[in-house]
Amino acid sequence: MTRPGLCSPILGFLLLQQMMVLLLSALLMLMLSSAFVVQWQAFQQQSQMTFLHQTAVQSHTLLQRELSQSGFWAGLGLAQIKPPSPATTVQGDCHSTGVDSGSFPLAGQIWLTLYAGTVGAVNTPACLTNAVKQSDFIQVKHLAGDPLRLADLRTNRSYLQQSGLSGRFIRSGDAGLNAQFWYWPYRHELYYVAKQTLAGQSVPVLMRKRLVRNQQGNLTMDTAAVLDGVEMIAVEIGLDLDADGQAEQFIPASQVAGANWGQRQTIRQIRYFVLLRALQAETGYRNHLVYQLGQRQFQARGDPYRRLLISSSVKVAPAE
Repeated sequence: MTRPGLCSPILGFLLLQQMMVLLLSALLMLMLSSAFVVQWQAFQQQSQMTFLHQTAVQSHTLLQRELSQSGFWAGLGLAQIKPPSPATTVQGDCHSTGVDSGSFPLAGQIWLTLYAGTVGAVNTPACLTNAVKQSDFIQVKHLAGDPLRLADLRTNRSYLQQSGLSGRFIRSGDAGLNAQFWYWPYRHELYYVAKQTLAGQSVPVLMRKRLVRNQQGNLTMDTAAVLDGVEMIAVEIGLDLDADGQAEQFIPASQVAGANWGQRQTIRQIRYFVLLRALQAETGYRNHLVYQLGQRQFQARGDPYRRLLISSSVKVAPAE
C-alpha cells in the first residue's frame, strides 16, 4: 500500500478541511463570546435599574413621612413650648449660628422646627463636618407617635410634657414629673449626603443625624447611613404669599430668608429632588447626561454609573 507524498492532493485536501474546521470553530466562539457580552451588559443594566428604582421607592417613603410630620406639635404653638430648665446640652448638636439654636429652644435664641439649605453655605449646621458640599440638607423637629403615660417613658428618648396649653422638654428621669400629664416622643433628625467606602469604592450615601440618649444618659446626635446610592439632594420651599393656605412661589431652600423660616405659617409646601446613582460601574457605559434638580443642574462627567432623578412635593402644616 502506497502512502501519499507530502505534495499529494489528498493531504492538501485534509489540511484544508482542518483549517476550515478551525476557522468555523473560531467564528462560533466569537459569536458565543459576543452573545455572552451582550447578555452580561443587559444583566448589568437591569440590575442597576432595579437597584435605582428600589432606592427611589425607599427615598420617597422616608422623605414623605418625615416632611409631612414636620408641623406636628400636638396642637401647641411654638410660643407655648418652654425651653428646658436648666438648659440641655447635646453632644454634637446641629445648631446654626444666628439661625437655629439646635435640638432645643434656648432663651433669647431662634429655634426652627424646619430648616433646609445647601452644605457649605454660611448657615450650614455645625454638625455637618463630612457632608457633600453643594448638596442640600433637611432638618426636621416634631413630635411623633401617640402620647405616653409617665410609666411608659424610655430612657433613650426625649419627650415633650404637655400640660393643657403649654409644653416643656423633659427627660424620663427628671424629678417632679406629673403622672397626670401626657408625654410625647420628640424627634430631631437631619438628612444629608456623604461619601463612604464600600468594597473599596467611594459611594454616595444618604445619612441621618438623630437625637438620642446614649448608654451614659447623655443626649447626642447619633449618625447612621440610611440609603446607599443617594448622590445629591435639592430642596425648594413653597411660600404662601397671600395667606390663602396655598404655595404660590417655590424658591431654593438656600435662598429662603430667615424671616420665612421663623414664620412657619408662610411655608406650605416642600419640593425635593433626589439624584440616585448606581453603586457598581457598568461595563461599556458612559454617562454624559445633564440632570435638572429644580433650579439646579448636575452634569455627569462621562463616568460608568447610571443615575435616576426623582422628585415630589409634600404639603406641610404650619407650626404656629
